[in-house]
Amino acid sequence: MHDLKWSAAEKKLARRVFEAALAAELAEIMADFKARAAAVVEPHEMWPLQEHLARKQHEIDRKYDYRYSQLHLVFGRLIREGRVQQAQLAGLSEEKRADIERSASR
Repeated sequence: MHDLKWSAAEKKLARRVFEAALAAELAEIMADFKARAAAVVEPHEMWPLQEHLARKQHEIDRKYDYRYSQLHLVFGRLIREGRVQQAQLAGLSEEKRADIERSASR
């Protein structure tokens, strides 16, 4: 997968699917953050919230890697997590989709 060429249409499709999955996951994290923040009563309860948010940021930074050499792994993981459906990647070449499917089945 590292040496496969991405057409302009494939790049556009991949970016759209990637950004949609990222936006949805960030929205979930924000909703969770708001609920947790609203539950804070005492000052000492803020620090675990900050630590939780830092962990989530690290997870997002590791998971959402938009290098073309890594997209098959990213999309495979997102499919496993139910954040992307294989049908959303229908415009990619057969070879790319096969790589993504292999990654998703790990």
